[in-house]
Formats: sequence, C-alpha cells, structure tokens
Amino acid sequence: MARRKKTKKRMKPQYVRNKKRKGDSSALWRRVLSVILLLVFIMAIIWGIKTGFDWIGRVLYSENPRFEIQHLVISCDGKLTEKYIREASELREGMNLFGVSFGEIEKKLLKVSRIESVFLERKLPHTLIVKVKERVPVARILGRRKSEYPFMVDRYGYVLPHRRKLASLPLIKGFDIDLELGELADHPDVETAIKIIALCESTGSLRTYIPIESMDVKYPDFIDMRLKNGIGVRMPRFSLKSKLQNLATVIKISNGQGRRVKEVDLTLDSPQVPVTYY
Repeated sequence: MARRKKTKKRMKPQYVRNKKRKGDSSALWRRVLSVILLLVFIMAIIWGIKTGFDWIGRVLYSENPRFEIQHLVISCDGKLTEKYIREASELREGMNLFGVSFGEIEKKLLKVSRIESVFLERKLPHTLIVKVKERVPVARILGRRKSEYPFMVDRYGYVLPHRRKLASLPLIKGFDIDLELGELADHPDVETAIKIIALCESTGSLRTYIPIESMDVKYPDFIDMRLKNGIGVRMPRFSLKSKLQNLATVIKISNGQGRRVKEVDLTLDSPQVPVTYY
C-alpha cells in the first residue's frame, strides 16, 4: 500500500497590534500650539510694522503743519460755481494736503448729478487743485412718470435736471421706465437714440438736413423720428450711419427739386427709399 503524505498544519496568521504611544497626542498638541504661536507672532510683527508706518505717515505728512492748504484752486468747465463745489466737496483752506482723501472727495462730488468727472492734484507744499468736468445735456427725456418738465440726459445716458435754456434739444420719449436724477437711464433705446443724435451732430451734412425734434421709441420695429422741418421718419435700430446718410441725401435732392418731404421710411433693406411728399 502506498503511504499517504502527511499534510502540514497551516499556521494561523499572527497580527501585531499597533499600540499607541502615550506621548503621541501630547506631541501633536505641542506642534499645533507652536504653529498658532508662530502665526500670532507674525501677525503681531505685521501689525507693528503697519502701525509704525501709519505713525510716520501722520508725523511727516497728514499731521504736518508744513502741508496746510493755503491755496485751494477750483475750476469747472461748466456752470457750477466755485462756492457750490466747495460746499459739495467740504474742502476749505487750513486742511492738510495729505489729511484729505482723494477717494472721499471724488465720492462726494460725483453724488452731484451734473458732475461727470473730477481731477485732483497736490502741489507741495500748500496747494490743492480741483478740476470738475460737468455733464453736458444732449437731449431731453420723458420716462414712465410724467412731470411738468422733461429731464435731460448726457452722452452716456445719465439723467440730469431740466434746464429751460436747453428746451430746444431733441426729445426722447416712449420709455416705460422710471428716471432718477444722477442715475443711468437703463434702456437699450436710450443708447440708440443718443447715438443717432451724436451721428447727426458729428457730420456737417447730417446736422444741416436732419434737425431732430423728437424720437418716440414705443414702436418695436422702428423709431418714430420727427424733424424740426416737419418731416416724419421711420428710423430702424440698425445701420444707423448709412440710414441717416440716405435720409440726408433724400432731403437734399428733394430740396433741389423744390419738393417738400412729408414722410420717409428707412426700415426697408432696399436701395429705393419710400418717400411721401406734401
């Protein structure tokens, strides 16, 4: 008989348990505490450096009587007076050149709806120069809330108070928006209407033949533009320059023929411009 081979007994795997050392947690806390103390130390150094620079700045500049404002030079390219600008900016002689914040001065002045931009300059040791650029109205505008007099808008669309001397400016109407002084008239047709006005003012022939009286933007397909010579124009919202040039050509030729134009339709994408005569 063949002998059976004896099978070896399988040994059970032995697992070694990793015993935690008692000092591990305390070492971790010591490292965390060290990092925290280091960060506090760095922040203290930064604070000390900043405080030192601030102190030096006050001693040498913002609290130095040598830089007291003795000459406050204020100018404006518009109608705002020096007295008005002084009151709005709260500037006066005797203040320190470096003690006044240019950012704060600009913020105060730009709250005035008629001011477009502010330029400030220090001239050592005693002079502060303030130059104010006033917003220039390019059109009158009517919004949702009807008022006795329309507001004005400048070339960027910012709303300005009414000025009777500028009552001949083109009137933009038909908006379903509220207008607030000093705020932007937030409507795409405001930009379009202002662009039309700018194009007509920038070219001699357009300025001669297209004196705009009003623009009504309530129609979705065109702008109802009325000229001071009684001509009505259906003006599209695209290809503004070429359309205006076509309009000027039509009016010029009609005047040469002794014909008086009543209506012009520029909305058609065609070389032939429909014209109605009186």
